[in-house]
Amino acid sequence: MYLPRNFENTDREQSLALMRAHPLATVISVDQDGSPFVSHLPLVVQPDGDGLVCIGHLSRANLHWKLLGGRQATAIFHGPDAYITPSWYVKNSVPTWNYAVVHVRGTVTLIEDRAGIVRCLEALTATVEKGPDAWQFWIPEDLRNTLESAIVGFQLSVETIQSKFKLSQNRSEADRAGVLRGLAGRDDAASQSLRALMQRYYAAPAEERL
Repeated sequence: MYLPRNFENTDREQSLALMRAHPLATVISVDQDGSPFVSHLPLVVQPDGDGLVCIGHLSRANLHWKLLGGRQATAIFHGPDAYITPSWYVKNSVPTWNYAVVHVRGTVTLIEDRAGIVRCLEALTATVEKGPDAWQFWIPEDLRNTLESAIVGFQLSVETIQSKFKLSQNRSEADRAGVLRGLAGRDDAASQSLRALMQRYYAAPAEERL
């Protein structure tokens, strides 16, 4: 992706935090003709020794799985985003859009056995089900017997991570303060989520943002 140095985030923990907070990823593969095949899938990010893996699953009816096994794929995790009006700056300028995304790329291994598919489903449930009313993972026996024909699990072994946090780094401190005030005045969830990310980002020491 286009990644100006101002907006490049090399803080691994910030990238992982975004991936875990926004698990619905855009998974992209390329078919034999060079055409992209895209699926939107929740991915669970897990450590794997010194590396990282993304665990997911998809319907066997989704033919994307045929392009995954043993091949490279890219997964894009989309963080918060919002429109930024120049009226929030000290001096008039041009409008823009602030956002944060993480791209990971790696080789995919398919998981097609029943026990492996159950582990994929359990991993997702353990990640998203929280609190005293959390649903306890359970699959009825009749559905367990059809898992292999209905679902394909997979593991993407992460080889590269690119992280872009476009959070007004190219603006002055006064302009960034204006952006934060402006976002605070909006009542939509996207603007509030972006504001919270910007606050965390600028609260960190400068050397940790690079």
